[in-house]
Amino acid sequence: MESLGELAGQGEVRVRRLAEDEALLLGALHLQALRRRGVDPAARGGGNHVQDLGMAWRARSGDLPAWVAEHGDRHVGMALCRLPALPHVGTGLPTLLALEPLGAPGPEAVALALVRAVVDWAGRAGHPAVDVDGEVTLPPSVLDAARADVRDGRRLRLPSRP
Repeated sequence: MESLGELAGQGEVRVRRLAEDEALLLGALHLQALRRRGVDPAARGGGNHVQDLGMAWRARSGDLPAWVAEHGDRHVGMALCRLPALPHVGTGLPTLLALEPLGAPGPEAVALALVRAVVDWAGRAGHPAVDVDGEVTLPPSVLDAARADVRDGRRLRLPSRP
């Protein structure tokens, strides 16, 4: 049986950064994640969630990098970060706003592949870590594999360097 790291890193799950022209893909993946949690944006009086989120993200994609996880020819997850708004304001670190595993080979492998892609990107960009928004839930096995630093009982920080 393959380990979590093997599933996430040996071609089972590929992760790539979304391009600006893939805004509707991000919107569709986010809608799928909402529906899995029992949330229907249309019931809240919203318009077309896919288009609304996609267009809003496209306008700010430079400040909100996003990734898609793929397995075979399927999209199986997404992640979204926010870059620090201003130097020396707040933590000065990017924040993981959303991470949604949506399919095979399983939530832990998809989540770990996405986390690895995000922290690798952060490290290459010169950030020592990525803060995790309180709304994001990561499986314990992913936190362990990513060497997460749990602060104040809930705040999480994912180091980009060993």
